[in-house]
Amino acid sequence: MGRSLKGIISGILLVSMLSVVGCNSGEHNEGVSVEVNEKDKKKGKFEFSLGEINDGVYLSKMLNLKFDAKSHNMDIYYEEGLIGDNDDTVYDRTDMDEVKEKIADGAVISDMGASDTDGLRSISITIRKAPDSKTLNNYIFDQIREYEDMFKEDEEEFDMMEKSYVNLTDGKVAGKKIPGIEIKSVWEHDGVRDTMFYEKQLFLKYEDYIVTIDVSAYDANDAQSLLDIFEKPDKSDFEKAKNSPKEDETRESKSERRDRRKRQEESRKETKGSSEETTEESSTAESGVEESREDKVSTGDFCAGVTYGNVYTNSALNIKIDITGKHMVFASNDDLELLGNPSWVVSEKDKKDYVDAGNSVLDMVAHDVTFDNAVLVLIDKKVDLSKEEAGENFYFDKKDNVFVEHKKEKINFNGKELICISKVETKDDKSKYYERYIIMPCGEYTAAIGAMGSDEEFVKNAFKMFTIDK
Repeated sequence: MGRSLKGIISGILLVSMLSVVGCNSGEHNEGVSVEVNEKDKKKGKFEFSLGEINDGVYLSKMLNLKFDAKSHNMDIYYEEGLIGDNDDTVYDRTDMDEVKEKIADGAVISDMGASDTDGLRSISITIRKAPDSKTLNNYIFDQIREYEDMFKEDEEEFDMMEKSYVNLTDGKVAGKKIPGIEIKSVWEHDGVRDTMFYEKQLFLKYEDYIVTIDVSAYDANDAQSLLDIFEKPDKSDFEKAKNSPKEDETRESKSERRDRRKRQEESRKETKGSSEETTEESSTAESGVEESREDKVSTGDFCAGVTYGNVYTNSALNIKIDITGKHMVFASNDDLELLGNPSWVVSEKDKKDYVDAGNSVLDMVAHDVTFDNAVLVLIDKKVDLSKEEAGENFYFDKKDNVFVEHKKEKINFNGKELICISKVETKDDKSKYYERYIIMPCGEYTAAIGAMGSDEEFVKNAFKMFTIDK
């Protein structure tokens, strides 16, 4: 084959992955108040208002918060309808009298919503009426009891292996700890416990209003990484917002936003429920893994694997990787499509036909929550490994403006001596990106097991996650 396997990986995968990497926000020393203090109430300083979204940035005078979604590769919006049973009711966000009236009547109003492009991680702010004569602590404990009652009813009604829990917690928002609750759904199967869903809700009380900051993420650390995007704005932020087009003038229509968020929610539910789907498959006489292995017989030595829960197994390559507890997830079919796989390439036969036609295919990608560090298995047609000799070289890549250290060596991988290609890219700002690939022959095909990311230790030790498929 005249193409370079390394070049295919870089072209299909690396550019796509780097395009969705988020940025970490810095530390902030000042934050929001949990409740408006009595002195401010007496002085009449509190003024109810909704936040505004301008050029991908949310600003709220009432909460004194800023959320730069655009700089963190997130979509941002607010609902024009009321949340709940009356979500088709449109109101004028600029008319504070109408907004207050709606809230007084029991409506929940969206002040901001933001999510990753795939909808798997999100954060929102909603405002509702505070219950009469209740402190914030009482409100939080009421929320816990409501969730506990709901979970109990669900568990009694359905014979589920999934359990849901709610606990007291807090989160740091713009340098201030805010009280709240966390909700975890845990799937248990054959003694293996894996958190399927994590949500954190933080609560603020402003006079007659309860403000909820709601985060859906992979785990507590990931939730905090989203909360870290919040910061305290300065006067220049508000001055800039005055001179910027309003959100409605720059973004899609209300119906388009709702359609997009509906698709994102469906995508999030599909990924969240993937473990449940594999549980249903396991109720057959043999597991989905066994079925896929039987199908493999009909396609000869083609080296595609199967993903079952948190485990990827490839019998042809005699490898297995279990990502349980490693703060990683397997890329969905939609993710793989974004990374280069055609939408119709799903089954093992699809993959074989696609590779036989002269293409390469991603069989598995497991990544951390930032999509910055990942491992993968890529399948291509047979590569002439006799040309892959050990050695190293250094050069400057003018196209990407990076200094590259390139090395080929033979390493021991699960008892076999295989060629490993290592690459380190150093940018002008001295930041580095690491890549390692093991090339494995498999009959008339070749597989590349890769590890990549900005975390040197992760890439260095990634191959240790793979074990022999026994």
